[in-house]
Amino acid sequence: MILSSDAVFQKISDGLKGNEAKAKAVNGVFLYKITKDGKAVKEWTLDLKNAKIYEGPAKDVKVDTTLTVSDEDMVDIAVGKLNPQSAFMKGKLKIAGNIMLTQKLAPLLKQADAKL
Repeated sequence: MILSSDAVFQKISDGLKGNEAKAKAVNGVFLYKITKDGKAVKEWTLDLKNAKIYEGPAKDVKVDTTLTVSDEDMVDIAVGKLNPQSAFMKGKLKIAGNIMLTQKLAPLLKQADAKL
């Protein structure tokens, strides 16, 4: 299944190539659960301890933070239409684990937005 948010993760991945230090500065592992019609349909792992981004559950690393968000809302967050904090407050973005670590993701999302 191809989702609109796949492009967001691809852009983040492209932006990290040759810039592993930026990923490692975040020093966290994030699992994104992307939903469609209220059901989780895809997972993406941002392993920023090892500067790897891939589709699917985390492999050989402990996830620090799990974020659940709809495909549409993920794209809106990436392009700046939806503020992540307000998405969280409205229940559009659910976060489990180390919430403070998610604040370090903002620069990576902005980088994706510039290229979408």
